[in-house]
Amino acid sequence: MAIPTNQNDASSETVLVAKGVSKAFSGVYALKGVDFDLRAGEVHALLGANGAGKSTLIKILDGVQPQDEGTVEIDGRERTPADIATVFQELSLVPSLSVAENIFLGNEPRNRFTFVDRKKMNRVAKELLEGLGLRLRPEEPVENLSVASRQLVEIAKAIHRDARVLVLDEPTSTLTKADQLLLFESVRDIQKSGVGIIYVTHRLTEVFELADRVTIIRDGRKVLTENVAEMEMATLVREISGTAIDEDGPPKESFDRFAHPETVRRSTTGPKLRVTDLSGDRFANISFRADGGRIIGIAGLIGSGRTELLETIAGARRAMAGEIELDGRAVRFKHPWEALKAGVALVPEDRHRSGVILQHSIQRNLTLAHRRSLTRAGFVDNRAAANLVRGLADTLQVKAASMASPVQSLSGGNQQKVVFAKWLQPGMQVLLLDEPTQGVDVRARQEIYSVIRRFAEEGAAIVVVSSDFVELNELCDEICFMTSTTMSRSEPVTDDVTDQYIYSRLNERVLQSHERDHQ
Repeated sequence: MAIPTNQNDASSETVLVAKGVSKAFSGVYALKGVDFDLRAGEVHALLGANGAGKSTLIKILDGVQPQDEGTVEIDGRERTPADIATVFQELSLVPSLSVAENIFLGNEPRNRFTFVDRKKMNRVAKELLEGLGLRLRPEEPVENLSVASRQLVEIAKAIHRDARVLVLDEPTSTLTKADQLLLFESVRDIQKSGVGIIYVTHRLTEVFELADRVTIIRDGRKVLTENVAEMEMATLVREISGTAIDEDGPPKESFDRFAHPETVRRSTTGPKLRVTDLSGDRFANISFRADGGRIIGIAGLIGSGRTELLETIAGARRAMAGEIELDGRAVRFKHPWEALKAGVALVPEDRHRSGVILQHSIQRNLTLAHRRSLTRAGFVDNRAAANLVRGLADTLQVKAASMASPVQSLSGGNQQKVVFAKWLQPGMQVLLLDEPTQGVDVRARQEIYSVIRRFAEEGAAIVVVSSDFVELNELCDEICFMTSTTMSRSEPVTDDVTDQYIYSRLNERVLQSHERDHQ
């Protein structure tokens, strides 16, 4: 386990102090008497389960939301809007503008004729980027950058405001291993400038790799603040969830409440799904097979066509060439509903764009994919729908005031649970999962893993695309390595397979692909 080399001692300067912070919504406390402090040049991890109150605390610290009780001070004085900069998961950059233009957006330097002084803007931006250890060109359009580089521009934009505190909210949720390493390197450089960093994450391995201290919030209350060097992974898991993780997941009867075993075809002989020389608009000549009862992982860099491959199989994109077989029968779905009818479901990566309808209730979202089975004589059976929704919500332990609550009122992790639960159907043959636990806390992640494994036990073939190599290693039976033009034979997951191994093997595949392209 890696221990940070930049541990701060008690004599470090304290830049932020929050005391007794409380916040209630409709009489229900989201935060109750929370104390929090941050030191200069420190990475302080803020952890908690979905709905624990992390987002509310961040908004209060940032000044976006007022607290009902308590105080927040920067350097012993009342904070100002310029003191704290927050980089959220959804970035606020303008893709068509350059790196420098985004950094200075709304505050551009001007010459004596009141025109934007682009030469000065690019020069200052270059100095800022170099000072943060970022190897980015000020003139480069943001739309040309990787997701990781865009996040770094957002960070540079925040630092340009001379913020004393930088908040990073789930910064690696969509990043590949290479991009994560780039981000970590930049965060360490920012530490050296004396900026205090609050780091919010559900990936606990990152805490031990990057953070100096950790604070855990549970049910709106602070349960501990400790030096990371004095913590163990098991302690983090226990304090976040309130109990030790139950590896067996939710009880069997909870799952069977909606997934009726008698309706599931349990044959696991031969491949449920076979893809042969499949080509789409972002990939070419991809072949692999997924057998019933097996979980196949696909590792690939951003831009390799991983997401587009799953969307093409599920009918959300048009296949240009190649074959798709389901249970030995050639298929070519024109729409995801055709795939769903045949027993193939896709859980998409972008929950806001294609996973849920945020303004609609949890019940309406969960019943959308079950409309056909819930309809009797042209009308929806409301009692059956309510029972179905209750079973789905209990299985994935969706936290909500009621099933009539709009999805947009839920935490990010609970929104992801709704996306996942929406496609859990008893007759499922192939489940295509694109970043299935993105933004989900450690306990919810294990609950989702349990349901995925249960589907595999009942004979379904599972295909998982994930940027989290630890997840692929923990969840999958086999792993394929994908570039835009190749898919390697799947390799079984053994004790020798680590996230570093997956990363190195993937880089080998990329280099081999580039060599073939240039021959």
